[in-house]
Amino acid sequence: MTEILASIGLLPLIALLLVAFFTSMIHGATGIAGGFLLAAFAAPILGLKNVVPVLSITLLISHGARAFFNANKIDWQSYLRVMLPAVPCTIVAALAYGRMSNASIALLLGTVVLLSIPLRRWTQKLKIKTSKSMLMGAGSVYGTISGMAIGPGMLLMPILLGVGMKREAFVATLATIALTTNIVRASVYGVSDLLNPDTLLLGVLLGLATIPGTWVGRGILRNMTDAKHIMATEWLVVLGGLNFYWMAYRMMTAT
Repeated sequence: MTEILASIGLLPLIALLLVAFFTSMIHGATGIAGGFLLAAFAAPILGLKNVVPVLSITLLISHGARAFFNANKIDWQSYLRVMLPAVPCTIVAALAYGRMSNASIALLLGTVVLLSIPLRRWTQKLKIKTSKSMLMGAGSVYGTISGMAIGPGMLLMPILLGVGMKREAFVATLATIALTTNIVRASVYGVSDLLNPDTLLLGVLLGLATIPGTWVGRGILRNMTDAKHIMATEWLVVLGGLNFYWMAYRMMTAT
């Protein structure tokens, strides 16, 4: 057994695998939320420094499965406009990640997911129609945050929906964007000490657990109304974001 698996223990590992399965169901049904929910659960077990590298591998597999299951719905034009600026921004941010403190990482993760709710509501209220320049601008912000945090896909939700995408096209396109981002991020971590054989193995194990969950979530997506999906997602966003702030508070008061 590798060092990281031995340090986790059997029962926490089983719990992680089960949570990976259930959060991938949410991800498969909504296109969002699964990554940061898994991060919120995994952070106390893995340690904040290991969360993003491990889940980069996990989500690479999860996003790949979602993109595959919904391949015929991908909006390739929107994908390219987001990814052109996102890739270099992800690389720069991922290189900076290793220099951040654990408390800073927790604050960043919590802020990213909580800001997504007012942003979505604000853009929905204004009925913003997304332009080409807005897609590229959003790609820059998304790429920067993606290099250091799990869950920035929530920030892309109003931008992609502003293009006029249907629910399945949104899920497919965001999955493909996130897949590319995770490939870039994992590649950067791979040339540093953040991604090693231990974290790679754990990421793959969790990723394999997400595949059946993604398939189940796809079935749920077809029967879910937009209102129910948004309400459930926002409650989960709030709980996950507050959990990260609580972790940051405990770390800062412990020093």
